Amino acid sequence: MYKINPAEIIAFKIGDPLPFEWMNKKLNTLPDNERQRILRFHKLEDQQRTLLGHLAIRNLLQDKLTIPVHSLSIIRDQYGRPYLDPSHGFEIDFNLSHSGKWILTAMTAAGKIGVDVEEIKSIDLSVAKLCFTQEEMNFFQMIHPDEQLPFFFSIWTLKEAYVKAIGKGLLCPMDGFGFNMEDWSQNKLTLRTSLHSYHSFHFKLFQIEKNYVAAVCSTESEPIQHVKVMDRSVFL
Repeated sequence: MYKINPAEIIAFKIGDPLPFEWMNKKLNTLPDNERQRILRFHKLEDQQRTLLGHLAIRNLLQDKLTIPVHSLSIIRDQYGRPYLDPSHGFEIDFNLSHSGKWILTAMTAAGKIGVDVEEIKSIDLSVAKLCFTQEEMNFFQMIHPDEQLPFFFSIWTLKEAYVKAIGKGLLCPMDGFGFNMEDWSQNKLTLRTSLHSYHSFHFKLFQIEKNYVAAVCSTESEPIQHVKVMDRSVFL
């Protein structure tokens, strides 16, 4: 019997560029639709990130479910969210994200899960007004300028993780939901839309390395404690 509870969160570095021949060989092990999605990226680095993420998910599923990796069927819903083909007979959810030199994967057998990792780097912070609620904007404008960039990326990763957990993508505008800033000041993460707070979603923020922030959103009640950092060689 498989067991992935609480959710398992794994991070690993992309590492040095992989040999072109190796990438081609691994790409050819994937279904045509997934291979084409990867090849649509123009930059080789983006192709490598995405390929490694796919391989990691498939290897983790193989390990947990004892299904040979070549027999795993991963399909996508109408919004493009990947999930394990129900014909396998397992209720399991997974998600992945990558940014800069890090890849983040998540897996659970208790509900839905979404993850996001972002490299914290200088941006035009005026973009905050496009993706923050009024409550978040008020808080953002009150804090010290040195705190605004990390705050922006923390909120952004949390929102991305939530959107990926529910699988709605761009159909869920970022300024249409937010976090309770009173709870935020007490180091609590509570999702809020308008005046209503929702406690069925559980969030966790991690700093996996200086200038990298990661977020997890899960519907399972057992708290997410940590991110397991591994070497990419495990998935090659």
